[in-house]
Amino acid sequence: MDGLRYFLIPVMTLAGVIGFMLGGSYVWLGAATFPVLMTLDILLPADHKMRAQGTALLGDFAMYLQLPCMILLVWAFARSVATAINPITGADNSSWQLAGSLLSLGWLSAVPTLPVAHELMHRRHWFPRYVAKCLSAFYGDPNRDIAHIVTHHVHLDTAKDSDTPRRGQTIYSFVFQATWGSYKDTWEKSAEILRKLGHASLGWRNPVWLMPLLSGSIIVFVGLTAGLGATLTAVAAMVMAKMFVEGFNYFQHYGLIRVEGAPIELHHAWNHLGAIVRPIGAEITNHINHHLDGHIPFYALKPEPQAPQMPSLFLCFAAGLIPPVWFRFIAQPRLKDWDERFATPGERKLADQANAQAGWPRWLAST
Repeated sequence: MDGLRYFLIPVMTLAGVIGFMLGGSYVWLGAATFPVLMTLDILLPADHKMRAQGTALLGDFAMYLQLPCMILLVWAFARSVATAINPITGADNSSWQLAGSLLSLGWLSAVPTLPVAHELMHRRHWFPRYVAKCLSAFYGDPNRDIAHIVTHHVHLDTAKDSDTPRRGQTIYSFVFQATWGSYKDTWEKSAEILRKLGHASLGWRNPVWLMPLLSGSIIVFVGLTAGLGATLTAVAAMVMAKMFVEGFNYFQHYGLIRVEGAPIELHHAWNHLGAIVRPIGAEITNHINHHLDGHIPFYALKPEPQAPQMPSLFLCFAAGLIPPVWFRFIAQPRLKDWDERFATPGERKLADQANAQAGWPRWLAST
């Protein structure tokens, strides 16, 4: 049963495929998985259990199913949008259908696609890592693995990491910070390696060309299949997916602090151990254990309920869309507890400075 729970990933994606195939208002089916899963994740008790032995085969099969499911999703999307915008059909709900298609494709291109890509980019063999690049192309960042592994995993919770939001930062500014940081770090690291090997920075060996090749091929396919209107909708969905990706990324390390060069410890990531978000996130929300050893496969990650916890990731996302609600009711209380119970003396000093810069209460000033 532990292995079967990860089939929620392809089931989510196939819900979008079925919606696109049925057309009309059914195109909202993919987007509708968000409120359904959010409600379940909030209401169900937290899941602190280790996965059973023997989970690997079924779990990995569910991961690898996501790429053909995403290809099928894009094909069904193109077919659906072509029908919606074709005046020959006489459809009178094209705007409604386009909106549903946009939201469904954008949502499913991000979640659960990102967690699968994240899991596979950490594998040592070239094949899963290339599958991760193909999956990341659906949200417009096929080289995300480079910045993620060589920057985020080295500099997490420091000013050098664009994936760590500072205290007081909103989700809206963070998505641009993280997006720019990912592309910038990929370019700089790739060019640096190529120069050291004596190759041209912009030569064919540079992985940055995968972005127009892989992400561009998705857009071209939609355009050839369904025309200009579908192409523009696909581009918008890809941008939306990237925003979703960085939006959920916002909550993994929000406001956390680590002294540069200090070892990574149990308190350097937030964990979201919801019963739904764990399987559809491929255990990415079982987060600190992953940072302690990035090569541990998702099904072998050990939940750390004694480490810093956040409420349901879905709830955090909904609250984060209204920054004053996020700051007052979730971020500040959790960070106050983190500062007082988990932070080292050096981290407390930096945390007090960060609170002052954010205009937050300085709960450490008297300690």
